[in-house]
Amino acid sequence: MPRAPHHNLTVPEHKRLRTEAEQQVMAELAKIARPDDRFKRACEIVQQADLEIAAHVDERNQAAMSLWFYEGVRGLNNVLGITPNAYVELRRRALHQDTSAKLTVDDERMTAEERRQAARDAKIPEIKDAADRLPSLSATVSVATARRKAALPILQDTALVLFEEPYGWTTERLGEVGGFSAKYARDAKNAAKRRRGH
Repeated sequence: MPRAPHHNLTVPEHKRLRTEAEQQVMAELAKIARPDDRFKRACEIVQQADLEIAAHVDERNQAAMSLWFYEGVRGLNNVLGITPNAYVELRRRALHQDTSAKLTVDDERMTAEERRQAARDAKIPEIKDAADRLPSLSATVSVATARRKAALPILQDTALVLFEEPYGWTTERLGEVGGFSAKYARDAKNAAKRRRGH
C-alpha cells in the first residue's frame, strides 16, 4: 500500500497571530474618542474581516480536504488553527455534504484508496499545491477572525451608546452609517444590552 507523502507543513502560530490582531484592533479603536467615529471604524473592521474570511475560508478548507483525502496528511487541525472537533465537522461536511450526517467509524478507518475514492465521489478537488498554500490561508483566516472578534463587541457597545441619549440615533441611522441593515443595527444594539444584563 503506498504511503502518504510527507509534507513539512508550517504550522502558523495561531495563538500569537490572534492575540496580536485582537490587541491591534482594540488599541486602534480605543484611540478614537468620538463614538460615531469609533462605531464607523468598528463597522469597517468587521466588514473587512467578513470579506477576507469569505474570500479565503473555502480555499483553505479545500486545501486541507485535498491533503487529508488524497494524501492522508494527519494533524491538519493544528495547521488550520481549529479544534479537533471542528476538524471532524469540516471533514464530515466535505464527505457527506449534509449537515445532519455523522462521520462514522468506517469513514475514519478508510484505506488510502477508499479515502481517495470517497473524495472523488464527493467531488472534493485534488489540489496539487495544497501543502504550500494551506499555512498562509489558515493564518489569513485566523487573523481576520480575530480582528472581527475584537471589533464586534465594540461595534455593538458603541451602537448602544449612539442609540441612547444624548445621541438618540435610530436603528436606521446606525445602519446607514455602519453600512448595513437597520435589523443588523438593532441586533447589535440588543447584543450590547444583553451583555449589560438588560
